[in-house]
Amino acid sequence: MTWASHIMVGAATAKVFGLNYVLTTLGSILPDLVEMFSKKMTHRGVSHSVAISLVALVLLWSTPIRDAWIGVVFGHLFMDSLTMMGVPLLDERSRRITIFGGKLRTGSPGEFVLTGIIAFVAFIVLGSFSLDTERRNWQDLHRKGIADKKEYYTNRFNFF
Repeated sequence: MTWASHIMVGAATAKVFGLNYVLTTLGSILPDLVEMFSKKMTHRGVSHSVAISLVALVLLWSTPIRDAWIGVVFGHLFMDSLTMMGVPLLDERSRRITIFGGKLRTGSPGEFVLTGIIAFVAFIVLGSFSLDTERRNWQDLHRKGIADKKEYYTNRFNFF
């Protein structure tokens, strides 16, 4: 997938789940950025590892950078898993995972149509709807002065 598609799906993920747009969209291109700055990593190798990314997401869940890792998993790995090359389970030598048979080609019209549909659903159809209403309410309560700073920071990442 192209960076434009990763960024758009990262932003759509942030919109639907009430996440930080900057962190989630940055996370959506992070695996490719790591490859770009590393001279030893191969394309769609360990930086695209499903296993490593899911473990990192669990470990980082209660931290401020959690939203970036959600961007990695949904904005990047999910989208790359739709392509013929897929994404590796662990590293470049391990089994590759594809979703829906890995039919899309990077840069093809199909990629941009799918990205457009995801963005349309997230921003137009769902509009102001968010699956993460609890977190949004804590932000509103803090902005209105109802919840103090300590209470906001304690509860902003709680989902249950």
